[in-house]
Amino acid sequence: MTELKFAFGYRTLLLIVFMTFIAAHIYSKPKILPLVLNSYLASMLLVCLLVAIGQGVTLENDRLLLFGENPNIMGAKAALAFLIAVSRLINKFSIKVLLISGAVCIPLIGLVATSGSRGAFVSMFLGLAVLLWFRKAGILQKLALIFFGALGSGMLITYMLESNPIMAERLLETVEKGDTGRNVLWEGAFRAIKDNIILGVGFEGVIPTMYRYSGIYLVPHNIFLYVYIAAGLPGMILFLTFLGRLTKLLFAHFKESGDSLNLVLFVIVIFNMSKQGGSIEKTLFWFFFAVLIGSTVHIMSRNKLEKIRE
Repeated sequence: MTELKFAFGYRTLLLIVFMTFIAAHIYSKPKILPLVLNSYLASMLLVCLLVAIGQGVTLENDRLLLFGENPNIMGAKAALAFLIAVSRLINKFSIKVLLISGAVCIPLIGLVATSGSRGAFVSMFLGLAVLLWFRKAGILQKLALIFFGALGSGMLITYMLESNPIMAERLLETVEKGDTGRNVLWEGAFRAIKDNIILGVGFEGVIPTMYRYSGIYLVPHNIFLYVYIAAGLPGMILFLTFLGRLTKLLFAHFKESGDSLNLVLFVIVIFNMSKQGGSIEKTLFWFFFAVLIGSTVHIMSRNKLEKIRE
């Protein structure tokens, strides 16, 4: 029993069950999806307000925490909320939507800046690029969207770098030195995988193994490296199969509906899981997997039934 306990992550297993239940609920009651996304946006706006008045902001061992969380994860949450708001503006543009989206996006951008997270900063622009790239529109309309998107992004980047010296310094370090803050961990993880290429070391063995190979008592800040070290080649194949099937489903949904939001959320979730420590045990990412699976499967099933009836 002890060996079996070390072989899998109990919290990860619970989150997979949690994902399954939420996905099934959204599938059976798709009308709650806008409520789910609106509730998420409202919760992040509340966080923005509280952080703005100094609530939930603490220092622990000279490290900034936002409501007890690593600022990187809070920045990722804000970036995802920002992209949800922007997608609504792009898909259903009107003056009313523009004003509402602007009012929602400004505090979310401020929260990303407060977090000082390079990943969250990049997530906003990566997500915006994916939104524009997959936007179904005529050539002139798409060029106009790209032009205004690039103009707005440039202005936003300039503002954030000028107003946030910490963010500017961290980004400059990444660009000039190629230092992501994770280089030593990733190098150690690759060495660990090389020596445990088939079976892995089990979930409980990840941190001791990382300490042995990198000298740092942390998990590798990359979901793929983590899964490979913990579960070996079989686990990696299983995880990639899950992501591959979900990607295929999301592309099929995009072709059917023309709505690229689900693709954008998927790209940003994977991007953040690829740079954050312990991301496999973060409720945020499995929650969004559930939203993507539940909403996409329902729409695809409904369209399939309509075609059969025709």
